[in-house]
Amino acid sequence: MASNWLRDRLPDPNTLRHTLHVKLGDNSSDSKAGGIRRWVRNTFAQPMVWHLNRRSVAGGVAVGLFVSWIPIPLQMLLAAVLAAVLRVHVPVSVVMVWFTNPLTFAPLLYAAWRSGSMILGKPVFADPLNFSTQSLLTHAGAAWPTLLTGMLFCASVSAVLGFTATLLIWRIHAIRRWRQRRSRQQMIPKSQDV
Repeated sequence: MASNWLRDRLPDPNTLRHTLHVKLGDNSSDSKAGGIRRWVRNTFAQPMVWHLNRRSVAGGVAVGLFVSWIPIPLQMLLAAVLAAVLRVHVPVSVVMVWFTNPLTFAPLLYAAWRSGSMILGKPVFADPLNFSTQSLLTHAGAAWPTLLTGMLFCASVSAVLGFTATLLIWRIHAIRRWRQRRSRQQMIPKSQDV
């Protein structure tokens, strides 16, 4: 199914646990570890944040897409922690943060600014390629509320669309596999009892 395809492409949970220094069932060092460190270890030690199923993968997609719109450094770390807290698939959420990258940053920033302008009713430049750098720098301070509103809107919309699309694609894939299995079973001749 889709989980097999994802399992082949995502890192092994045991390798990730080793990399993050998460030990399952090891509470001997909990008294030595600080509160936050213990909480992180226990949160990432939950098997449900590494298990592939349609709900956890769809939730990981939604978390990753939402965090990708937040303009802060260490987005992958935030996505991993948020996914673990929400008990959705951690590696998928980290991978989905890569939605924003140096190639997509400018168009996504413009889309967020444009969306924020429409939501707040602010004027929008007629031609985005025609305004000068000086004009952009002088209006940068006033653009932050518009930009953040647009980013929050785009983050919410992309998270909902990503969650829904993942569930839909997973369902279509599962139905296709069921039909293939049924057609294979119908092609196998049934043995006659003697």
